[in-house]
Amino acid sequence: MVDITLKVGGAAGQGVQTVSEALSLILARHGYYVFSIEDYQSRIRGGHTFTLVRVAEQWVSGGKRALDILVCLNEGTYQLHHGEVKEGGVILGKTGNETPGRGVHLLPLDFEGVALRLGNRVFANMVATGAVLAILGVGLEKAREYVRETFARKGPEVVARNEEALEEGARLVEASGMIFSSPFLTEHRDPSEISRRYLISGNEALGLGALLAGCTFYSAYPMTPSTGILNFLAARAEAYGLIVEQAEDEIAAINMAIGASYAGARAMTGTSGGGFCLMCEGLGLAAMTETPIVVIDAQRPGPSTGLPTRTAQGDLLFVLHASHDEFPRFVFAPRDPQEALNTVIRAFNLAEKYQVPAIILSDQYLADTRWSYDRLSCEERPIRPLFSWDGTSPYRRYALTPDGISPRLFPGGEALVVADSDEHDERGHLTEDLALRKVMQEKRMRKLEFMRKEMRFPFVLEGKDATLIGWGSTWGVLLEVRKTLEQKGKSIGVVHFSDLYPLPEGLKDLLKRSPNPVVVEQNFSGQLAMLLERETLLPFPRRICRYDGLPFLVEELAEQVEEVL
Repeated sequence: MVDITLKVGGAAGQGVQTVSEALSLILARHGYYVFSIEDYQSRIRGGHTFTLVRVAEQWVSGGKRALDILVCLNEGTYQLHHGEVKEGGVILGKTGNETPGRGVHLLPLDFEGVALRLGNRVFANMVATGAVLAILGVGLEKAREYVRETFARKGPEVVARNEEALEEGARLVEASGMIFSSPFLTEHRDPSEISRRYLISGNEALGLGALLAGCTFYSAYPMTPSTGILNFLAARAEAYGLIVEQAEDEIAAINMAIGASYAGARAMTGTSGGGFCLMCEGLGLAAMTETPIVVIDAQRPGPSTGLPTRTAQGDLLFVLHASHDEFPRFVFAPRDPQEALNTVIRAFNLAEKYQVPAIILSDQYLADTRWSYDRLSCEERPIRPLFSWDGTSPYRRYALTPDGISPRLFPGGEALVVADSDEHDERGHLTEDLALRKVMQEKRMRKLEFMRKEMRFPFVLEGKDATLIGWGSTWGVLLEVRKTLEQKGKSIGVVHFSDLYPLPEGLKDLLKRSPNPVVVEQNFSGQLAMLLERETLLPFPRRICRYDGLPFLVEELAEQVEEVL
């Protein structure tokens, strides 16, 4: 069974992303499942960056530590990563003169030198791509298709040079005379399978979900790792009738979204944890005026600017309590791009139904990692609540109702629409009547009872020996760890949360039935464990927390789980 892990490394600006993206897309066209994780530093040039690409015949959902192939675009990559290559693996590119040992094949190749002979060092990316494809035993037909489509706008000369670079890279490997024990020796793939394969990142899926939800306004200030959503939507704004505004800061971004929603648009904003800090006052404004908005927080390590290009799950408790005093909100954390697409649609539907903010927690790992699917399923449909007014009775924007949801009309109609960020009466006019204040706060908080019924139970796989509990982007690696430990005779369950607040009813009984729970999170304190303890009064003392900015890898987490058990 094919299951290969390769790593492409180099300095920022050397083409690491170009090579890894080309390999991912080409191998997906050959019918393989691809899973790629980006690791990059906060700089435009220099430093060290790499992409981990896992290629398999079956769907995969996590990265592995042990490498089959290491592609070195500079010598620094060799120094940092050669110890990760397993026996029988291959290291190619700028490898230096050291011998790695352990039965590892060393193939020094001068990608840049070949590219210069072709007329420009930028062709080194395709030279490296061709070399890797040759090692994998994959022909160049699909690679040529990729080159023609990718570089068509640059003219036939550039296309021809890149095709030549591919072929030169493959010839370098063939000329080495080295024989590899690679499982990539056949290309027998059902063409219908290949045509249905999709490769998509979390940011792309969140953007696509917004379009499918009928989002008509998106405002944001660029902040890694959420910027990909802004770029995705801006590129499609005209085609989909969407207004995309790059705001001067996050304060402006969320207030623009609130204004657009107040006027009747489906509005969303996106940021990371530092930007969300600035949005907190606006979040309170949306809550007090009962204006529905969707906010995406693509988490990264903090505090302050922290590690801008790394991953974390440190904002859960923050977004649960962000802005002062108390008000209802939804909090979601999609597990993968497929769920991210549907979560955005659902977030819009529920935000508008209950007239509250809906917060979606992503992170750098989910945002930038690319997953492949046979098909993307849009299970949710945009639903907009309809409110009517008879035109004769006084319109009360904040009318007291059993479920706390009041009729919502937009400015520009026949009714006088009033909103105020201060406490207000049913018509929206400012008030300092303290008895009325109590009534209005209870009206807003009354929604929580009904919101809780909308929340879905966690994803559950049962096991007898232990239960791994996680949320958001850890889902894929939890599945892989479960499979790894089952091969060692252990029965491992998984409980994974995508709906985080309000937590669904009946959760305590489920968790009480879960043997030896181990909560796995990418933060220091175990924030989901703390939330579950608070809400269920059950103890969760076993916690595996990673907070160095890197995502969990399958082998590493499996070892940690065994140690805890």
